[in-house]
Amino acid sequence: MSALFPEPTDPGRSGYLDAADRIKLGDTLLIRFPTEAACRSSAFKRAATRHGLSVAQAKEYVTLARWFSPDMRPRIFSDVRISYTVLREAARDYSRSNMPDHQRWDVLRSMIDAAASEGRKRVTANEYRSAIGSRQVPNQASAMPAEAVIRQLERPDVWQAVVDYIVADPASRREVLLRLSA
Repeated sequence: MSALFPEPTDPGRSGYLDAADRIKLGDTLLIRFPTEAACRSSAFKRAATRHGLSVAQAKEYVTLARWFSPDMRPRIFSDVRISYTVLREAARDYSRSNMPDHQRWDVLRSMIDAAASEGRKRVTANEYRSAIGSRQVPNQASAMPAEAVIRQLERPDVWQAVVDYIVADPASRREVLLRLSA
């Protein structure tokens, strides 16, 4: 389609997607675009747009769908929460551990098993990166000085996200009111 007549986006895909939904969306795209060459096509770009994704996001979801085979998925979507960041790290080795794919999967699998046996509910990205011997990626917000975080509130999109979060979460509303009254 042209800029005058853009393809409609899938409204169900415009919001937040958890890790499982991102991989399911990758499965959907992978069925139609099974090769790297197909993922470079204009049809793939249109499909990404229809799903409310950038081309880079769509390619990443396809890569993860391809990497996490059906027999791996019950393990990664079990009672132990594995963030999308950890799954992406396992599949793509973003932090450059230089560990082979199968070893990164073995490490993740043993971390999931250990967390489950210890009664923990999640495996964090920092824990996983430490286990595979890769560089740590600092949380951008914690690496920013307080003044820089405050300046972010001047952005209308950030301000609206903060307000929406406070309105939607009763605990947040209570916390804000307590801090304002102190």
